[in-house]
Amino acid sequence: MEANCRVCRDNVGKIVGLTCCCCGEYTRGRQWHNRDKGYGLCAKCADWIATRETPENMLSYYGECGVHYKV
Repeated sequence: MEANCRVCRDNVGKIVGLTCCCCGEYTRGRQWHNRDKGYGLCAKCADWIATRETPENMLSYYGECGVHYKV
């Protein structure tokens, strides 16, 4: 988790219901500061997008796998 991210520090441990920013399906995860409030990434889309994006871009756009999505 990004050490300087106030949103992440404030929400540690708070897994919430989110809308996948890719497909629109319901998912559960932690809000990522670089994503609109209420949106995250579902596991199915995360697997698909990870084949097309660098790990650095995945972290920047969606947060940390296992912390913000795919929890």
